[in-house]
Amino acid sequence: MGADLYIEKLHQPLRQKYAPLFEAAVRKRDALPPKSRKAWATQKEVTKYYDLMYAQGYFRDSYNVSNVLGRLGLSWWVDVKPLCTPDRKLRGGQLLTFRDMVANAKLTLPSREEIEKQGGTVADMGQNSLAAWHKYFAREQTALLAFLNQAIELDSAIHCSL
Repeated sequence: MGADLYIEKLHQPLRQKYAPLFEAAVRKRDALPPKSRKAWATQKEVTKYYDLMYAQGYFRDSYNVSNVLGRLGLSWWVDVKPLCTPDRKLRGGQLLTFRDMVANAKLTLPSREEIEKQGGTVADMGQNSLAAWHKYFAREQTALLAFLNQAIELDSAIHCSL
């Protein structure tokens, strides 16, 4: 589970274009014998269309150890949800408010113990090292801020599935 954010002006055209192709590929894959070579090849097609649907205008923040908003001292439910319209959109002044909250928040990097307590794995080296976790959170804060700025520049609402 997680927070899924969509810049409507970018995501809707991609969804309209690729969702039918994605759904057709899923039906084709599901009609094949599981674990067959044809099913495996068709799964690649499913993945391709899924990735194309979410190639632009999409941001996800999982509700687990990797949650960047929590590392910023913010909450999707306490801080963001009240800014949304009844139909779960961030727009106008509320979008600017949220962008400013993210831009001004202090990123608190977790310790090894915090990550492990929340179910994460910390290795001595490599992609799950503490340094890699810290880089991940810094990248995600930057990505979220860029995502919000892009919506503002496009004058587009963000649909929030929280």
